[in-house]
This record gives sequence, C-alpha cells and structure tokens, in this order.
Amino acid sequence: MPTPTFANLPEDKRARVLNAMKHEFATCSYTRASVDRMTAAAGISKGSFYQYFEDKRDAYAHLVGGLMRDRLALVDTPVPEASLEQVLTGLVRGSHGFQARDPLGWSVLARAFAPDSPLDPAALTQDDTDLIRWVERAVRRGQDDGELRADVDPATAAWVLVHVMAGLPDHVMRRFGVTAEQAATDGSAFDRPEIAAVAADTVTLLTAALAREEL
Repeated sequence: MPTPTFANLPEDKRARVLNAMKHEFATCSYTRASVDRMTAAAGISKGSFYQYFEDKRDAYAHLVGGLMRDRLALVDTPVPEASLEQVLTGLVRGSHGFQARDPLGWSVLARAFAPDSPLDPAALTQDDTDLIRWVERAVRRGQDDGELRADVDPATAAWVLVHVMAGLPDHVMRRFGVTAEQAATDGSAFDRPEIAAVAADTVTLLTAALAREEL
C-alpha cells in the first residue's frame, strides 16, 4: 500500500504520479514496466518514488486495485430499484463500459491477467468488502420485494455472486483464447457474440439459483 507520504501529496502531483504509472503499465507488461520511465514521466526522482511505494509491485497493486474499483463504480451508489438479473447485467455492462471511459485503465487491467502479473485481478474484486456489502444489499432488497428466495443468507449469496462475476473475464479469456496482450491493445477483443452469450448465461444461472419458486 502507498505510504502516508504519497497520500499527503498535493492532489495534482498525486494524480501526475498515478497517470504516469497508468500509462507505463498500460503500454508495457509488468516485467518490462520501468520505474525510471514512470518517474521521468511524473517529473519526480526515483528516490521520491520509493518514499511513496515499497517497490514496483506495491505501486502496481495500488494502481490495479483502484482501477478494479473504478471499473465497477458501484460501491458509493444506492442499490438500484431493479431485479437481480438487471443488477448483474449492469455489472457486466459497467465493466465493458469502463473500456470506453478509461482506455488506459482498461489496458492496465487486461495486462493484469498476463502470466507475468504478480496479482490476481479476480481476487482483488473478490476481497473488496465494500463491493460484497453492496451486492448483499441488492440481495436483501430482492428478498424484501419477494423476487428472491428468503431461505438464503444474503451475505453468502453476495459472496458467491461477486466471486463468480469477478472470475468471468479470466474464464472467457481462457475459453476463447483472448490473450492479455490482445485485450490490452484491441478494443474489440471482447466484442464477440460467443463471449456475450457466456456472460448472459452466467447471469441467468446466478439469477435462477436465487429466484423465489413460483407457487
């Protein structure tokens, strides 16, 4: 995690450092990413970089973790008045929409699935307690509205939903042979009907598992 020194930087300087990191990790694999290039682009010394972060991996983890949260952009928003199926579909579309909102951020996250990445992007989402609580609130709302079965623990349901949805990108990349490099450099790599079908099937299966049985 970043040091308090980094957290206490003026906002514009902190943003400049993060933007330099984002550009470097978006255009290079983790192994090839250079602290020298990042510090030069940010206009800081290498010594300052190591006052902000323990090492390259620490900086990378901070950047990827923040982008994973930005990709969903949900935890600070109210649970929508929508069915669980619509909520999960929104998660899928929100992730896809992140590509248009932040192309560099998308490339960073895509490269995080590469073999040389020291992180597991899915695990970062799965460990996001704020996101799990948000999904838990969505499940409780569905139970209160009679849409979802009441005999399922909302916290457990939220854990399952987040884990499955977080693992979806890795699943489709492996299944359809989309490499991290392709995903990072080709904006249309995921725009395939077979990938959309897998995402839709996943939402359908999760929704059916929690749906209240009709009498």
